[in-house]
Amino acid sequence: MIEKRVQSANGPVYYWTNDFKSQQDFAIVFCHGLTADHTLFTKQIEHLSTEYKLITWDIPLHGKSRPYKNFSFANVNRELLTILEQENLNRIVVVGQSAGGYIAQSFIEENGNKVIGFIGVGTTPFGKYYYKKSELFWLKHYSTIARLYPYRFYCRAGAKAITETKEARASMYKSLINLGKKDMLKATSAVYEEFLKINNEVHFTCPVLITFGENDRTGYVKQYCQAWAAKTGFRLEIIPNASHNANYDNYEEFNNLLNSFIHQVI
Repeated sequence: MIEKRVQSANGPVYYWTNDFKSQQDFAIVFCHGLTADHTLFTKQIEHLSTEYKLITWDIPLHGKSRPYKNFSFANVNRELLTILEQENLNRIVVVGQSAGGYIAQSFIEENGNKVIGFIGVGTTPFGKYYYKKSELFWLKHYSTIARLYPYRFYCRAGAKAITETKEARASMYKSLINLGKKDMLKATSAVYEEFLKINNEVHFTCPVLITFGENDRTGYVKQYCQAWAAKTGFRLEIIPNASHNANYDNYEEFNNLLNSFIHQVI
């Protein structure tokens, strides 16, 4: 993967892409979850790099895309749009894990003409319809609570809570350590603040696949995903032997689902 970047008035945004020779204007774009970075999709890159044009990126306030000011979903959408323009891409399948699914949904709402498919991994829908008030309260005050913990303890506990395998856990722990406590708090505050502003669901005009790990213990993710699929009729797949970072925990199962989905939409 080749490291590149775009620069806006708000800061640098780094992304990685493969040297895939194709005349097509299509790519798969991977959006990592809160406090992770582009390495969350290492197993997908290894599996698909010879088949498709791929884009992974450090979402603003994460990884190398720091410092970044004026964080908003709208500004993040503009950064991603700039990346697509720089790479001459007009059609994408976007894969969003956890809060990366929020970024993906926001982008689809604003730029749905460029998106031909969406895969959610342990993410939940826009729209207050689905959520318990207690869960929304917890999101609003998450950074206040997280601030109380010694950071290495937080990193160990956090990585363990959202993974099943040692490899996935080590990868998430490294991302958290590299982010640091100050920027972890900044990122969680900024992302959840944006999410809490959203009242309406996204109008999808592309195929949607919702997935989550069978052992995902993150909040009410499983219940919200099931309610989302039931309300919309979107396809739902439960990934066995996996937790919140299901695409890393059981990457073979997830990669099979991803391959199947891609073949259906392109």
